[in-house]
Amino acid sequence: MKSFNQIFLKGLIVVLPITLTFYLLIWASVTVESLFGSALKILLGKELYIPGFGILLTIILVFLVGLLVSHYFTARLLKWFTNLLEKVPLIKAIYNPLKDLMALLPGKNSDKARPQRVVMVPMDSFGGYAFGFVTREELHGLPMDDLVTVYIPYSYMLGGMTLLIPRSKLIKVDMPVDQALKLSVTAWVKADDQ
Repeated sequence: MKSFNQIFLKGLIVVLPITLTFYLLIWASVTVESLFGSALKILLGKELYIPGFGILLTIILVFLVGLLVSHYFTARLLKWFTNLLEKVPLIKAIYNPLKDLMALLPGKNSDKARPQRVVMVPMDSFGGYAFGFVTREELHGLPMDDLVTVYIPYSYMLGGMTLLIPRSKLIKVDMPVDQALKLSVTAWVKADDQ
């Protein structure tokens, strides 16, 4: 019976992530298709409509938004709109953390005033280290001059914390931010695959 359980568990470890991945992809595709597909059926007519046009329209719209925010006027308009979102209580509780998370990804901002580098932070209470990302090098108006902000994500994207830490206590890690973020949020489960 023990070998049956072990074999079943091994199969479950393989099947469950694959099944959930495809389920989420199908769910997202059906949701996106239903959002834009019904409007396209009305615009094009049922004869010209092909299933998948809703997903295609979503990809085109995301690309167009990327183009629009690359220009000064539309970027200013988007900034005005996002400032409005940040003032609405329920929306800002969802929007702000997602926006901050996306700011960690390389290529999101080319702003050199917001450096992002990978560091290890000593956790003196138990003698270990936490993996973090320096999000700001200069903090003005604080009593200590050498403080930097370090964001430490929790595993599986269940939040994170921001610490103010003396620069001298940080240990620099030579690793790309996107790779470090992936390792952090998956609790280093896939570290050997890197």
